[in-house]
Amino acid sequence: MVDDFDVIVVGAGMAGSAAAIRLAQGGASVLLLERGAEAGSKNLSGGILWGNDLARVLPNWQEAMPVERHLVRKRFGFLTPDRALSFDFDDSAWRKAPYVAHTVLRARTDRWLAQKAEEAGATVVSGVPVERLAWEGRTVVGVVQGGETTRAPVTIVADGTNSRLTLGTPIRPKARLEDDATELGIKEVYRLDPARLEERFQLGPGEAHAEEWVLGIYPPGVMAGGFLYTNRDTISLGVVVSVASLYGGKAYAHDLVETFKQQPTIRRAIEGGELVEYGAKLISSGWASRPAAFHGDGWLVAGDAAGFVFSNGIVIQGMNYAIRTGLEAAETSLAAHAARDASAARLADYDRRLEAAGVLADFRDFEGLDRVKWNARIYSYYPRFATELFHELMDPGEGRKEHLWRTMRKAQRAVGLGSGALLWDGLELVREM
Repeated sequence: MVDDFDVIVVGAGMAGSAAAIRLAQGGASVLLLERGAEAGSKNLSGGILWGNDLARVLPNWQEAMPVERHLVRKRFGFLTPDRALSFDFDDSAWRKAPYVAHTVLRARTDRWLAQKAEEAGATVVSGVPVERLAWEGRTVVGVVQGGETTRAPVTIVADGTNSRLTLGTPIRPKARLEDDATELGIKEVYRLDPARLEERFQLGPGEAHAEEWVLGIYPPGVMAGGFLYTNRDTISLGVVVSVASLYGGKAYAHDLVETFKQQPTIRRAIEGGELVEYGAKLISSGWASRPAAFHGDGWLVAGDAAGFVFSNGIVIQGMNYAIRTGLEAAETSLAAHAARDASAARLADYDRRLEAAGVLADFRDFEGLDRVKWNARIYSYYPRFATELFHELMDPGEGRKEHLWRTMRKAQRAVGLGSGALLWDGLELVREM
């Protein structure tokens, strides 16, 4: 059978478009397929793009890409229904180009990246819901859509977290993602005048502020974190919740953001804003959601579809890993094309490239933090313990001040946090860091 393209890329997100750009630059004939009406149209808008990986294929991307603002400050903390405890990280190096991170709205950035892929020579086709991968034995020979097979020696799967093309196949044998490997992101976007936004968050023109919170505002057992960041003229906020922790009717997904944004600290942050967008999407829980393999005969998996969403408890990074893995998939495919060999043995170079790029090491090293991150006590006892402790430390009260140790023990008793649990969780954290 005659191949229609050298490489097919499924999914015009950051991984897929980055791969298509590099493939086209390298002289390969590449087809980039997108299920949405256009690239970015089915993405939940926005996030923080860390790093400078795009410079490998688009040297001036920071000046040309429609990013929102460059990040200058990151806030971390605990929220309870009526208290907030946080600390800020503000690094002067973040204020100098090339900037370390940008807030972005994916509908804009993904559309721009797909255009760059087309300009580089890729064939970009949107509105194509690929039905399945075309398998001949255990080899992928292309994709099937509308009963027709489009063939290529290599297919790069970059169709996102809930990868329909890999589930129930040798790539990911189970028919659905495991609940403990899946998180639900729920988000709202509020429009606010840029001058008012900059005054509220003490920002200069083009500067961004971001926040991440451990949420102790839901019923026991519901494990969720909150986020907020500033765009050009909007504020994005939302929650990321463990899907498994919602079972049993502890809380309902549609109530999560509502409770978060009514917390006084968050309510003040968005005061006067106009709701312009909302939505939800599944998010892979990093290494736990990885496929059986990242390569095989005729196929590679990149980005969220491969579980490359990183969290060390302080930052969540997905887009930079999507771009990096997309580029390494493209380099692997170009080498396979030159050798006229798309066997699993040849495409194993992808894993070696991921290792050399530090991707696999990052996820291995922090794999244990997923167990730490989804410890129910973190979302029940610890926000209340931390805020109660600082309340006691700050409260002038009456009479003599108590020793710090007694104050801490008093805060523990107030929230019911035993010393054994506190010691055990501390040892777990140190062990997995």
